[in-house]
Amino acid sequence: MYGPAYKGIPLVVATAMSLYNFYGESKMYSFNRKEIKDHGEGGTIIGSIPEDNDKILIIEDVITAGTSVRESVSLLKKIADVEITGLIISVDRMERGNTGKSAVEEIREEFGIKTYSIVTINDIIKYLYNKEIDDQIIIDEEMKGKIEEYLSKYGV
Repeated sequence: MYGPAYKGIPLVVATAMSLYNFYGESKMYSFNRKEIKDHGEGGTIIGSIPEDNDKILIIEDVITAGTSVRESVSLLKKIADVEITGLIISVDRMERGNTGKSAVEEIREEFGIKTYSIVTINDIIKYLYNKEIDDQIIIDEEMKGKIEEYLSKYGV
């Protein structure tokens, strides 16, 4: 498993811990640094260094245009001849990528990666719209309108 810096790091670590704690499954994981270190462990990758024929699941916090995923695939493929078997995304913002399709669709088509979102922006809106939490409405009519306006410009 691989978690792109920075928010993918706690997600991949938590996933590895949960797989072991709940299912007894021990999985190797790694993540990248944004800057290369030339001391200590050095390098860009922390954790299990990918090797040829490894199968890797990328765990990402959010997908907007897919830039981080593309960078991750490129980085992993430079290290070893790996197979990216899937992409788990916490939140799919459902935005257009570079071609007018959704970023998720582009990633599927460009790399042949199975992609799964835990929630989408539409799920979040549906769940939080006019819902009171701690005496406060999280997404009221005004906020919903702003989100919908944004999505009409940048969403799919």
